[in-house]
Amino acid sequence: MDRRRQMGKWIIMLAIAAAVVFCLFFFHVRKVSFEGNTFYGEEEMAETFQDNVLYRNVLTFWLMNKLSLTPELPYVREYEVSYPSPGEIHVHLYEKSIVAGISYASQYIYFDKDGMVLLSSSDPMEGIPLFETESLTTFTIYEKVKMEDEMQLEQIMNLSNLFQHYGITWDKARFNEKDEVFLYSGDIRVLLGRQDNYDEEISALAGILSTAREKNLKGDLDMRNYEVKGDVILETKN
Repeated sequence: MDRRRQMGKWIIMLAIAAAVVFCLFFFHVRKVSFEGNTFYGEEEMAETFQDNVLYRNVLTFWLMNKLSLTPELPYVREYEVSYPSPGEIHVHLYEKSIVAGISYASQYIYFDKDGMVLLSSSDPMEGIPLFETESLTTFTIYEKVKMEDEMQLEQIMNLSNLFQHYGITWDKARFNEKDEVFLYSGDIRVLLGRQDNYDEEISALAGILSTAREKNLKGDLDMRNYEVKGDVILETKN
């Protein structure tokens, strides 16, 4: 009887060992693929998602993901994981969007809607509008940008989010010594002045700029003293 029990224990242990070996081999991660990644390439992303021994097996990766113990990516809003085959992990990234950049001392700092720096470069990125400033600007990647002139930083954040919200197409914005904003959109220059919040001005500006672009108009718009539903005069240029 004891021999049968002992034999039974050995069979169970061997079965468990065989199951473990099977899982380690059959579910070993052989491929990690990505979708939606623009900040980093496939190889760099794969290293991030395979730097832990528990990430190298689909079963343990699935468990870690369910427990929210897979990598945290500060430049990503969220990501979804799927498993196309027993040895493959596919990650769909939803990255945070760059809304604008700050040009300071030959450095270009690109940030999201919350002011978190996503990228920095010594060369400007094509198609990303810029705020040009003389105020001392410091940053750390994946942290909120800092400026000596806090009022100007508040202006930048307010304007960049309003531009995005109202679908304003713009090229750059400059500040003078009084922190007044000059917005450039194509051949139109807009004098926005210095405000705590530009919501009314930008709401009105969306339609005005669209019409001006359709008619290929050039000139200056003075909105420093804009009143809701008031007239806005474009001083045209030849």
